[in-house]
Amino acid sequence: MSQFEHENQEAEAQGNGQVLDFHEEKERLRQDEGIKWMIKAAEAGDVWSMAELAYLLLTGNKVRQNLVEGEKWLRRAAEANDKWAMMELGYRLIVGEGLAQDAVEGEKWLRLSAEANYPVAMRILGYRLLEGDGLEQDLEEGEVWIRRAAEAAEPIAMRILGYRLLNGITFPQNIEEGELWLQKAAEAGEVVAMRELGNYLINGVSKK
Repeated sequence: MSQFEHENQEAEAQGNGQVLDFHEEKERLRQDEGIKWMIKAAEAGDVWSMAELAYLLLTGNKVRQNLVEGEKWLRRAAEANDKWAMMELGYRLIVGEGLAQDAVEGEKWLRLSAEANYPVAMRILGYRLLEGDGLEQDLEEGEVWIRRAAEAAEPIAMRILGYRLLNGITFPQNIEEGELWLQKAAEAGEVVAMRELGNYLINGVSKK
């Protein structure tokens, strides 16, 4: 390779880097502009924008992560009765994800979302009551919420209920009902349910 060709390649590489930098900067400016308009909508009372801002800022998905602003908008959306926001705020407070941990307040928001018939909140509340994970264990109430979530066709809840009934975990063993719920979860595309259903059909379960 001649010196001229070598210099040409170096110049081309530098040029490509500058082009990439330019596009990245342009994209960042577009995202900042998008956030600006979404904030305007949220400040005008648009609850969807409040919840979307919370998600973007808390996760850092496509925008710069900002936990303080994210929590602010998550709380605003939850206070406006957005079911997802109530569930997300409750969950994050219970586990301390991105927010200061406060299981008491977290349970309050999670229950509000579940009582508003949000299936994911029903499932999270039910599972944590069954396990005593972050909440005081209550098997009876936990089963109620898991069943409500499963009856609302929440795939993970259907899988949890099916697997536990099939194997007699937490609940009295009921192979027929367990298989039914596990199959529903698998048919809904829940991957772990597909695996567990396949394993059950091949190997069966031990009767208790």
